[in-house]
Amino acid sequence: MKCGIVFARYEAAMAAKQAAVGTRKVGAAAPAASVALAQLAALPPVEAPWERYNPRSELKFRALALPLALIVGRWVAGAGMLSLLGGELAMVVHESGHAITSWLTGRWAIPSFWVTYHGQDRHWWIVLPLTCAIAFGGYTAWKAQRWGWVCAAAAVLLLEIIIQGQTSLAQGALIVFGGDGGALVLGTILMATFYAPHQSAFYKNWGMRWALLVFGALAFMHVYREWSTNNMPFGEIEGVNLSDPTLLTEHYGWTIQEMVGRYLLLARVCFVALFTLYVGGLVHTYRETFSRTLQR
Repeated sequence: MKCGIVFARYEAAMAAKQAAVGTRKVGAAAPAASVALAQLAALPPVEAPWERYNPRSELKFRALALPLALIVGRWVAGAGMLSLLGGELAMVVHESGHAITSWLTGRWAIPSFWVTYHGQDRHWWIVLPLTCAIAFGGYTAWKAQRWGWVCAAAAVLLLEIIIQGQTSLAQGALIVFGGDGGALVLGTILMATFYAPHQSAFYKNWGMRWALLVFGALAFMHVYREWSTNNMPFGEIEGVNLSDPTLLTEHYGWTIQEMVGRYLLLARVCFVALFTLYVGGLVHTYRETFSRTLQR
């Protein structure tokens, strides 16, 4: 009887049916039928079991999901043939990282498989719409009092301003660096969606929630393994261009130590952000669990 909402719907529907039958027989039960149907319509919608927010279960998920996803992602990255899966997923966010960095510099870009096509010159018709979109997103988040999104929009806008002030040579290096760098950042963002509020679409769509966590962890750990184990892909990609490490060292003048240090520094920043989110999510969910226990 704890799921009384289900029985209430059943009883209201039966009352409406009986009232309708009585109307046909007697012709005087129409008010009763109307009242029963109104009660049925006024009942709140029944949520599926996986859509109900349970702080106790959520606390377990938040305690285990992210560490296990990172551990499995690291294992897959070094597991021979299985690493190809992480490589394919990393390729998607890698090329997206190139494209997003290009847009931030004011250049057009089209991500594709294993290559991102981008322009060499900055254009106002790239800078202006992108800036307006970021500002509008921040304004919309501010109206909705989503302060996390407001901070994110402000950070992206500040990043765009800083990048726009760089020289063309520095911007070109950033576009190349934005491949694996973007994969680390975007992989972190994908994993962070697991901690979306339970009112959001990310939480209610459990398939998407878990898929983005796994996707982000596999892509992130594949890239992190390459740079933490000095397994850097120097050389030329057949039919495409020189690899990113080769471009950064030979064309833009980065030393190998500088390049590896910058990628690992970005990876550590991402790890700190994930750890902060992990601890904050545990504390928030524990408080909800404790408060509900006190209410009972």
